[in-house]
Amino acid sequence: MSSNKIAIVPDIVGQVENLAIIDAPKEEHNHHHQHHIHRLIRKYSNEKDSDEDNISDDDHDDACCPRSPVTFGPSPAVEKGHGLSRLLRNNKAWSKAIRERQPDFFEKCSQGQQPKVFWIGCSDSRVPENELLQLAPGEVFTHRNIANVVVSTDLNCLSVLQYAVDVLKVEHVVVCGHYGCGGVAAALGDQSYGLIDHWLGNIKEVKQQHREGLDAIKDTEEKCRALVEINARNSVLTVAKSPIMRAAWERGQQVEISGVVYDIQTGLLSELGYHVKSEADLNAHLKVQSKDLFANRAK
Repeated sequence: MSSNKIAIVPDIVGQVENLAIIDAPKEEHNHHHQHHIHRLIRKYSNEKDSDEDNISDDDHDDACCPRSPVTFGPSPAVEKGHGLSRLLRNNKAWSKAIRERQPDFFEKCSQGQQPKVFWIGCSDSRVPENELLQLAPGEVFTHRNIANVVVSTDLNCLSVLQYAVDVLKVEHVVVCGHYGCGGVAAALGDQSYGLIDHWLGNIKEVKQQHREGLDAIKDTEEKCRALVEINARNSVLTVAKSPIMRAAWERGQQVEISGVVYDIQTGLLSELGYHVKSEADLNAHLKVQSKDLFANRAK
C-alpha cells in the first residue's frame, strides 16, 4: 500500500476531531429543531449579524447537536479513484472518530429519527445538504433527483413527501436548486440525451411557460441561472398543490415550503422569496405573472 493511501485515514480523523461533537440535554436538542430554515440560510450567507448574535448562535448550535462529520475539501487521493476498499476504510475512520467524541451517538441514531427539515434537492454531488447546512445525521430527511424537479406524477418523490409530512411531521420542506445545474442547462438547449429527455421535458415545460422573460436575457449563463430559480419555484408550487400538503394544512399542521438556491462558487444558500405555509399563500403565488418574476433581473 502506498504512503499516499495510508495518509487518507489520519486526515479524515483529524478533520473530524476538529468538529464540536458533544452530547446535549434533550430539551436543548428539541429547541434546536424548532429553529426556522431561514436561520440556517442566514448563518451560512453573506448577511452579517451582530457579534453577540454570532456568539449566541454558534454556542447554542454546538450544544445542541453533533456537527456534520464532513471532509473539508477534496480528499487527498481523490484523483486515485474511489475503490470500495478505500470507501470502507474511510467509513471505519469516520465511525471511530465520531464514537470517540460521542460514544452513544450511533446508539441514539438507531432509536429513530425526528428531522424537522425535508430537503428536495439535485443529485449533483457538489450539493450535499447535511454538510452545507451543518446538520448531523438524523436532522435532514432527503429526496434528490436530477435538477430537483417535482412533478405530480412522480410517485417516488410524493411517497417521500408523504412520509416526511404525515409520519415524521417535518416543519420545513425546502426545495433547493443550484447554479451550474447540468440538468437545467441541458433543458435550455435542443440536444437529445436519450432516456433523460423524458425527465428534462418537465424543465422544458417550465421554460416554455416563461419563454418571454427568458428570451429577454441575452447572457447564456444568466439565462441558465434564471431558469434554475424558476424551476425551483415551480417545484415549490407543485409540492404546495399536492393533496399531501393540502391535507396537512387542513388538519392544522404547521409546515412551510421554501425555495432556496445554492451557489457552488461561493458555497452559500440564498432565499428565493417563495414561502408557502397555507392554501392562501399558494393562491397568492399562483397569481404572480411570469413577467413579474423577471422584473428585477438584469437583461
